[in-house]
Amino acid sequence: MAKAQGKALGIVTYNDSRVFVEGLQTQRPIASFNFLGRYRLIDVPVSNMTNSGIDDIQVYVNGNPRSLFDHVGDGRMYNINSKHGSLSIVPLYKTGGLVNGMYTSDIDSYFENIDKIEESGYEYVIIAPINTIYTANYSELLDKHVASGADISILYAKVNNAKEKYLSADTLTLNKQGGVSSIDMNLGKLKTRDLSLQTYIMKVETLVSLIHDARATSTMYWLKDILNDKAEELDIRGIKFTGKFYYIDSLKSYYEANLSILDVANMKDFSDASWPIYTLSSDSAPAIYLPGGSATGSFVSNGSQIAGEVLNSIIGRGVKIGKGAQVTNCIIMPDVEIGPNAILTGVVVDKHTKILHKKELAGDIDQPLYIGRREKI
Repeated sequence: MAKAQGKALGIVTYNDSRVFVEGLQTQRPIASFNFLGRYRLIDVPVSNMTNSGIDDIQVYVNGNPRSLFDHVGDGRMYNINSKHGSLSIVPLYKTGGLVNGMYTSDIDSYFENIDKIEESGYEYVIIAPINTIYTANYSELLDKHVASGADISILYAKVNNAKEKYLSADTLTLNKQGGVSSIDMNLGKLKTRDLSLQTYIMKVETLVSLIHDARATSTMYWLKDILNDKAEELDIRGIKFTGKFYYIDSLKSYYEANLSILDVANMKDFSDASWPIYTLSSDSAPAIYLPGGSATGSFVSNGSQIAGEVLNSIIGRGVKIGKGAQVTNCIIMPDVEIGPNAILTGVVVDKHTKILHKKELAGDIDQPLYIGRREKI
């Protein structure tokens, strides 16, 4: 697992405007989204990297980074080697100041930080997305990339439901040798596609060259655009991923991803002692079940007080659920209060919200209902 150490710089990047999670994304960047009650989305790719021996990581953020700074701190919770490792949060930036938006490309952000990339001292770079959740050993992927002799490797997964899901996501067109001839948008026309997991492995000097070429070609180019242009010039190959993954590009997919992991088989990826997902710990008391309180098939975080019935739901830290309340197929974020006898089904409730007067709120799997941050219902 330590083979990648000293070889690879880790980059966690943001997504273009095709990824927009209604409600949640207006409050914070995707990297800061709560996930499975106690995690943030940033925890998964960073944990993959540190578990793989990658201790120098740059996290690019295209939204207000304040909540991310609060969560990440100095990065010690990720078990980063304190002698030579570092975790840097790089907010969306263009000459002249900070930018808050979805339309500045990843290439622009890399260009503004290109000195840090070039001076990192690493031969290779591994770039991972923030909105695709999976666990993978990047050291093994790097070894496969080096052994292949390719200029660039792209992680992908074969899916058989591309007509219904992953619409507007990137797909790869592969030849018989596994070479990538193009990166295209999924328009829902084919059932089976090779879905790009937007994870790229290449030499640092290759990335720097691509950044300069992209800037010279178009001010609106993303990394995938210049890779498309270079598909015939460079040896770009796919590495097939066979594990579970969760692609988040909307409120619906965010909701589905969270609830899918409640399945015992899927939960194993988040409870593997040999591959921990690190997060900021909380010293609050364990969850308390008051008379009449119960939880079935759910993930209940510490500090919560449950006096009602919770079914197939995710309950964040410090949540209070009143007597007689019923919470079914819901995602309840930290510090939410749900009053007595309230009935919630298919609802995503953002942080610090109080549901005290409205007694019934309902969404469904295709259109979950979102309740905003600090609302009083």
